[in-house]
Amino acid sequence: MRLMLARHGETTWNQDGRYQGHSNPSLSARGEVQAQALAERFAASDGISIVASPLMRAQATAHIIATRLNLPVTTDHRLMELAYGEWEGLQQATVKQKWPELLRQWKRNPDQVRFPGGESLSDMQQRVQSFFEYTAGQSGTILAITHDGVARMAVLEALGQPLSAFRNIRIENASMTTFTLEDGKCAIDDMNDVTHLLNLAGDTSRELLYPASI
Repeated sequence: MRLMLARHGETTWNQDGRYQGHSNPSLSARGEVQAQALAERFAASDGISIVASPLMRAQATAHIIATRLNLPVTTDHRLMELAYGEWEGLQQATVKQKWPELLRQWKRNPDQVRFPGGESLSDMQQRVQSFFEYTAGQSGTILAITHDGVARMAVLEALGQPLSAFRNIRIENASMTTFTLEDGKCAIDDMNDVTHLLNLAGDTSRELLYPASI
């Protein structure tokens, strides 16, 4: 079977450089247009089923696509973003003031961090592994509307890479990462594909998961 992971469109917090996690910022105007571009990409496709994270930004993206394709959307909590707990809604400058050591560790050794009031990478890994196991037993093509962290984790799982490599992967808003699951194996067909966005890509300089020194 084929699994396509689409990251949600740009949000207002993406624009502001705020940690999102399980919070519910809305799509920005550009994010809505990005979702429409995703929808057009699949307009001529058959045999697709759509599943989405319950978080509002993923649901909004999914429903724009589903409306164009005239398909229903199911919800799966395993597709939720990493929970940043008390960091959610904050910009990095504020986090650096309040949790300087934890932020440094997050950037250098992300596999060793549990966010205050939130999750660790191993928590999210268990969710992603469970979702992979479920989809491997399905047929056809599943389009899953999800988040940066989930897509990164899926890539790590497919490549057999450790959690310490989490921050080395690039997943942009409204990008596509595609896998083939067959005979108990998972192969990456495409990663962070944004060709459908043309000039709609967002400003990744404010993204909080790309490697950076502090």
